[in-house]
Amino acid sequence: MNFFRFPGIISIGILVLVLLFIPSGVIALESFSGDQVSIDTPVADDVFAAGGAITVNAPIDSLIAAGGTVTLNAPVKGDVIVAGGRVIANNNIGGKLVAVGGTVDVNGDVGTNALITSGRVTLNPRSTIGRDAAISAGTVASSGHVTGNLSVRSQSFADTGSVGGTRTFVKTEQQSLAKIFTALGILFSIGWLILGLVLIKIAPARYRMVVDEVAKTPVVKLVVGFAGLIVACIALVILAITIVGLPVALVSGLLIFIGIIFSVLFVSSSLGRWLLGMLTLDIKDWQAFVAGFVVLSILFRIPFAGPVLLIVTTSLGFGALIYTVHDNWEVITGTIG
Repeated sequence: MNFFRFPGIISIGILVLVLLFIPSGVIALESFSGDQVSIDTPVADDVFAAGGAITVNAPIDSLIAAGGTVTLNAPVKGDVIVAGGRVIANNNIGGKLVAVGGTVDVNGDVGTNALITSGRVTLNPRSTIGRDAAISAGTVASSGHVTGNLSVRSQSFADTGSVGGTRTFVKTEQQSLAKIFTALGILFSIGWLILGLVLIKIAPARYRMVVDEVAKTPVVKLVVGFAGLIVACIALVILAITIVGLPVALVSGLLIFIGIIFSVLFVSSSLGRWLLGMLTLDIKDWQAFVAGFVVLSILFRIPFAGPVLLIVTTSLGFGALIYTVHDNWEVITGTIG
């Protein structure tokens, strides 16, 4: 299989969805989230982690992680699937490594295959890939050992390591502006994913209220949300040009922007519920969110149709948010207990 036919984010997405579709009786997960996540005691289970900085300091069975920085200082028995600004594997991975990041450093052994997409990838001398390695990056440096085949697609490749099978290098041209924006989009999506997981963790009931509203008369919510966004933009412009209303416009604009960002998260959870619900699985809120978010993230990248879908998704989520705020206005303003 040629991994280079698929963008790294899509490969990650497919693998995450496969894991989510496995019934909970077959695969159990210990979840961790927060700005700083540190796993300091052994976990004899599969781990899902999301946060600004994730550090694994004790042995675990497997890892699915999304964070700004993900550091593995302890062995992982099974597979590691990770997306982050920086990924550092300082210990051994018993299964496969699938990683998307700004930089990826491998300092330990990988039991089977490695699939890595990054700006910069380094396989250090202490690293050994048990089978094949497929790497797509801007810069690749390999001084470790790959037991099977090594496939590299990058602008530059410093190869001082050893390969047991076939070594393939495809030199790419300097990154264009479009590719830079694509990379920034992927990093933004990672941050978006983390935000959703944090919201589910700190405010599950309120988050669920809006998600429930998405599924009720979605066409009405779509129209209300789209109209609401247009009216809000016009009102903000009118307020801003009066100068006196500029402070109100700035604060209101910030709130509307936050609502727009949250809207996609709400629809992701609703879509994930529907997708996983068809499989009659016992699912958790975070599982539904991740499934829906991955599907939408892939669909948003379809030429022409993607931007239209993004507008529809945002309008639907914003409409659900408007309805939820309207129905709970007295509670929000404190006029009733």
